[in-house]
Amino acid sequence: MDPEKRKEEFYVSKDVMVDILSRLPVISLLRFKSVCTRWRDIISSPSFASLHLKCSLSNPTRHSILVRTNSKKMLIPFDPLTYSPFSNLDIYCNLGSFGQRVLFVGSINGLLCICGSSGRWICLWNPSTRLFKKIETGINGRSSDFSVGFGHDLIANDYKVVVIHRRRRVTRTGVKVWSANFESWREIKVDCDFTFKQCVCDTMVKGFAYWIVWNGLGSNSKILVASFDMSTEVLRLVPVPQDYYHPDRLYGLIWKEKFALAAFDRTKICQVWTIENDSVGKESWSKKFTFKLDFGFNFYTIDAGNGKLLYNRESRGLVFYDLETTKMKTVEIRKNNYLASGAHYYVESLLSIKGFKRLRENTKKMKRPTISHTF
Repeated sequence: MDPEKRKEEFYVSKDVMVDILSRLPVISLLRFKSVCTRWRDIISSPSFASLHLKCSLSNPTRHSILVRTNSKKMLIPFDPLTYSPFSNLDIYCNLGSFGQRVLFVGSINGLLCICGSSGRWICLWNPSTRLFKKIETGINGRSSDFSVGFGHDLIANDYKVVVIHRRRRVTRTGVKVWSANFESWREIKVDCDFTFKQCVCDTMVKGFAYWIVWNGLGSNSKILVASFDMSTEVLRLVPVPQDYYHPDRLYGLIWKEKFALAAFDRTKICQVWTIENDSVGKESWSKKFTFKLDFGFNFYTIDAGNGKLLYNRESRGLVFYDLETTKMKTVEIRKNNYLASGAHYYVESLLSIKGFKRLRENTKKMKRPTISHTF
């Protein structure tokens, strides 16, 4: 056949090619960038990354729950529908490349945020593409308490990191925000003082980061929920529902795309509350439902996204619990007494931010633990 006629017969328009490629997993697209210049230019464009993310969000097979263990520097991916561990997902990665002690902040649109335990740096990382960016915070964890949140400014399409910090022996809370669009930090003025219970935010949902905090001492102490709006960069506080006085029995989670508060008592009964109008500036808590756990756990609850909770059992193993279906699944990791120290919903993507570099050390896979699961 004449070469020119063969070209015409097998020609595929750019629109059709983009549509086909946007439905493929990231690992295939990274290989296909080497096929030809045309494919490389398509796959490398920001507009294609946005289209691919839209397809991934609508495709459950591209979703996973990443569970961070405390014993090993690894992320173990689980299927969010069956709670079965994935055996062939390419995002199974070693966190050891980032240092000895790493905190898992959150996951949005395929970007993970982690930070050093000293608070001196944070890192945005796409584990599917093996690209990352490390940012100095200017915080010294030895002299300051800190807590980190990660979010997406939906209006400006900007990914932001917020750090709440408080110098020890100084009763004043400070807030600073890093913007991926501007590649810089800015201080946010706040006229309040409070203490936070952990070094990462409790929950992130729809452009907000949430913390369970308290102010005052002793009998004058008041438990609050702090929210930071990534678009307006405004911090707000609201008291939690009455009769809850201990922050260690309160957990933030996501329920039907809203922030929710789970409150446990000493009998393993939990009440779930939401703020109806999604505005933490208005005290409009509404109790949605109550549930009881019929197994022993150590009050270490992790929000795994979309109404899914993860518990560390008193005996070895993890328990996934679906608030909507009330189904429970136990995952036992044999031969290793692992505990989950973090879990976040993950969607693979090609998203990148300015200044991303390749993390070559992270391509090494760690030996997988032996995992079994029961209903």
